[in-house]
Amino acid sequence: MLGMLLVTVTSVSAQDFESSQGADTLFAQAETLYHENKLLESRASYEDFLNAFSTDSRAPKAAMRLGQIDYKNKSYLSALRHYQYFLDTFPDSTLIYSVKLDMGRCYFELERYEEAEKLLRETVQVNPDPIQKWKGFVYLGYLDDKRLELEKAFKKFKQIMDRSPYPEIKEEAAGYIRNIINDKLNEKQLASLARSLGSEFPADLILQKLISIYRIERDLGNYQISMEDLIFRFPSHELREHYEKLLIRLKTDPSRAIRIGVVLPLSGRRAIVGQRVLQGIQLAINQMSTRDRNRLELVVKDSGLGREVVQVVEKLAQDPNVIGIIGPVLTEDVESVIPILEKYQLPIFTPTASTPGLAEKSPYIFRNALTKEQQASFLAWHAVNELNLYRFVVIYPTEAYGETMRKMFEEEVRSFGGQIVESIPFERTQTDFRKQIVQIGGMADDQLKAQVQRHIKRGTQPPPLNDKGIKSRPLVEGGLYADDKVEALKVALELNYDAIFIPGSYDKVRLIVPQLAFYNIENVLLMGGNGWNSRELVDAARNYLKNVLFVDGFYVNSQNERTVKFVDMFLSTFGQNPTIHSAQSYDAANIFLKFIKERAFNRLDVLEKLRVLKGFPGVSGDTSILPSGESLKSLVKLTVREGEIAEQVPEDPNLQPVPEEEIP
Repeated sequence: MLGMLLVTVTSVSAQDFESSQGADTLFAQAETLYHENKLLESRASYEDFLNAFSTDSRAPKAAMRLGQIDYKNKSYLSALRHYQYFLDTFPDSTLIYSVKLDMGRCYFELERYEEAEKLLRETVQVNPDPIQKWKGFVYLGYLDDKRLELEKAFKKFKQIMDRSPYPEIKEEAAGYIRNIINDKLNEKQLASLARSLGSEFPADLILQKLISIYRIERDLGNYQISMEDLIFRFPSHELREHYEKLLIRLKTDPSRAIRIGVVLPLSGRRAIVGQRVLQGIQLAINQMSTRDRNRLELVVKDSGLGREVVQVVEKLAQDPNVIGIIGPVLTEDVESVIPILEKYQLPIFTPTASTPGLAEKSPYIFRNALTKEQQASFLAWHAVNELNLYRFVVIYPTEAYGETMRKMFEEEVRSFGGQIVESIPFERTQTDFRKQIVQIGGMADDQLKAQVQRHIKRGTQPPPLNDKGIKSRPLVEGGLYADDKVEALKVALELNYDAIFIPGSYDKVRLIVPQLAFYNIENVLLMGGNGWNSRELVDAARNYLKNVLFVDGFYVNSQNERTVKFVDMFLSTFGQNPTIHSAQSYDAANIFLKFIKERAFNRLDVLEKLRVLKGFPGVSGDTSILPSGESLKSLVKLTVREGEIAEQVPEDPNLQPVPEEEIP
């Protein structure tokens, strides 16, 4: 049977180890490798030892080690086979108690709980080693947990904490107790345990968890009682001063209004952005009825001029009446407060932070900001599905903005059945784009006409367009022919693609577009993101912006009824036009106000409603929240018409196209 269970790595016999010294050396080598966690090498040595010295007094330990090696490698079935071999071969070994404990642990990991329980109870009852008895008891507690008998599990681990003399086992039990208190026991179970424990461990942890629950639920009465109870039962507790301060804040605050926190840089170098965001929020609040306004307080905090945004957010998070925060405006600030959001289960709704993947970093982060991915995805969808364009060239800057939009645009185009003919980078410092334009088939006038003259003289035709390098060819649009001469020759360039996507900012686009025209790339749609939405682009390149499409999240001159009303109110209130940040924050505030009108009472209500928001009619686009916390928005399509940036309005203004992304 030994031959069936053990894989012999080297051919070893007793003759290879003629003395007891050879056995000593081999076993010592195996043990050294095992304790150095060199499991593969130690396995080979133990197998060699068993094959050569199966009657040695250390053979039972070698057999046990093979099971332990498989257990460490999470090969539980293989470990059980080794342990069963041990039981069959060495039934009288004193190591049998350790083996049965390990077998119980294997069955536990394999979710064969009845078999595990039998062996673990045997360990607790008859194992002569007290530390192994306690280990068996620990696993019986884990079995209760797996069977969702949480209060029984809690009592077992509490018993371990009270009676076990072994620090490492007590620490394991304490870790489980913290885990079950924080993640598994419900409010009713926690309250019952808190009443029964008095001032014993872990009553303080339970009361802290209850304080957190009551804060999240905005149960101000029980929130106060739990803090007072903690201070009374544990007068020397390390957090006593912290809870005393919270109690003072609660008792001296007569208001029980729902509060929305606002965290913005209202001083320092980003104060202008912060002010624009705040104006959008204030305008939304000002539109509320007096009755609704009396139920709400806006708590505005300045995060500018070196103030620690973490401290600002934590102070708001400690207030149970704060059900959510609008802000911060910067991605780095949002990321810095993630531990606070998760500790206090507080949702934030940022109207400006647009770094890719931000909302995916925490279930408490949501945003109503225009992202690069949204723009690229929307443009790809619109170009393929509405404009029936299928072949695209991408010219992009080698920086985060361009790389992100390029990647998303290309992925989306391909998913819709389109094709990327060429994708060419350019450096941010570049001003001459001849290399990139020639690569996509551009030709200057003299080169273009020379090609036509050559074909006329030879009586040949330009080669057909293809995907193997020929991206353009001359197209004669007019001329007077006499023998082999042509007068008044009019030539254009035929291209093998439908549109060029340039995910750059206006300062580069204004240089690229005239150079495209110089190299006769004209009869093609030019596409871009909100970096194109600039008066400076139009002023510099107006004569070349004949067929362009770009997008943005907000257009101040839109004829959309909601936008017109918003712009008029903003202008009359603040004496200036709103920015996209004003529009996005106005919508974020109105989304919170919508929830409050729908009787959102606490943070849990706001979180639930944010996660299922669909089709909110905002001035920065119809908005839905995806499971990731990202917003899915309809964007504004813009072009240049008669030297002015203008909106492309669909035939039915009430049917704004939205990418057909499934919203669960």
